[in-house]
Amino acid sequence: MEETVSRTKILLVDDEAGMREGCRRVLTPQGHSIDAAADVTSALELIRQTDYDLVLVDVMMPDGNGIDLIQPIHERDPDTICIVITGYATVEMAVEAVKQGAYDFLSKPFTSDQLIFAVNQGLERRRLRLETQELDICRRRAAELAQAKAEIEKLEQVKSQFMLTVAHELRAPVAAIQSYLNLVLAGYVSEEDLRPTLSRAQMRLQELLDLITDLLELARLKQIRDLTPAEASPQPVADILEEVRDLLREQALLKKQVFQVEILSRPTFVASPNHLRQIWMNLISNAIKYTPQGGRVTVTLKADKDRLTGVVEDTGIGIAEDDLPNLFREFFRTNQAKASGEIGTGLGLAIVKQIVESYQGSIKVESKPGRGTCFTFTLPFEPTRPESELQPGAALVAVQATSPKRPIPTGTHARVLSLADTPVHGSDSSEESFTSQEKELPSQD
Repeated sequence: MEETVSRTKILLVDDEAGMREGCRRVLTPQGHSIDAAADVTSALELIRQTDYDLVLVDVMMPDGNGIDLIQPIHERDPDTICIVITGYATVEMAVEAVKQGAYDFLSKPFTSDQLIFAVNQGLERRRLRLETQELDICRRRAAELAQAKAEIEKLEQVKSQFMLTVAHELRAPVAAIQSYLNLVLAGYVSEEDLRPTLSRAQMRLQELLDLITDLLELARLKQIRDLTPAEASPQPVADILEEVRDLLREQALLKKQVFQVEILSRPTFVASPNHLRQIWMNLISNAIKYTPQGGRVTVTLKADKDRLTGVVEDTGIGIAEDDLPNLFREFFRTNQAKASGEIGTGLGLAIVKQIVESYQGSIKVESKPGRGTCFTFTLPFEPTRPESELQPGAALVAVQATSPKRPIPTGTHARVLSLADTPVHGSDSSEESFTSQEKELPSQD
């Protein structure tokens, strides 16, 4: 308690030397440190240099009104207690002093006890204010810590659940492979069945390898949100789409699907080429995989001055409305997908979402069971900047940038590729499994 009192600093502002000295003699033995000023100017100088717990200020000063000191005092410390002392006390003056922020009002002459009482009351008021503020700060910090603790616990639960899911997903193909090998080693597989059994084991090994690859990619995307300049560079989006189209063409042909790629614009987008390839690969391969024999898969690339848009639409098995909110979760596969017999890790769409959002883009899905699904993703362009400052999402060329490898006419034409087991769009070819043709499309100017 004595330590607290010894730190208390009080400023006396009065033009009467006797009043300053008298107050000093009364308050110093109480453990207060006292500064004094004889005019407003001197008082302002002290206020700018020192933090005071309490200020005793006379109203009538030779160079101004002492009440005018209350505002600069509270600008430095709003919790400083101001007590007005004056020999010309009136109700109006008291009201004005309180309006300006004074805590108390002492009329001259006053006794030592009255002064000590007023000062102690004022300091107690300041102490309570400061303790209340500290309590509020403690409460806020406690709330922040509780929220942080809850978030950490939630993350731990998610982490634990994720690890359990990963272990389960990895265990299934390993157990299957072990079962096949045990049958072979125990001599239960005949020469005739040996090759099919090993083929099934190989398929499960490929499934396991795909799962591990997707897990590593997903972990990398979660940890590395920003790309280094070496990874991000201007990429011809249409060229990458055409590469993916060529890679997946055979899958569509085997299922006798109409596989149509419409390139309405040829934008250049600053990104990792692997990221753009993964977006197209995952969306298109899923569309082919979950579209029945003879169905249709249509891919569209377009762009305007603000963004590029990719659309992958199919006539496949579709997605139930209840499953749509969970579609981009890790390891999530719909009942329809599982029932189709197609093998999948449940990580492809999660990877796509991570990539798209890392470029400040968005992806949405529309689907009806048995009627097909449509995925639409957008990647926003950013203003052109020096190459050293390029980040994911920036674009050097937005619309109709002609690729030097695959030039297309500007204006109203765009390249469309259709793949099917029979000729489409009036093609006269009866032997080719796919046709490539120019299609009249609306201008993208």
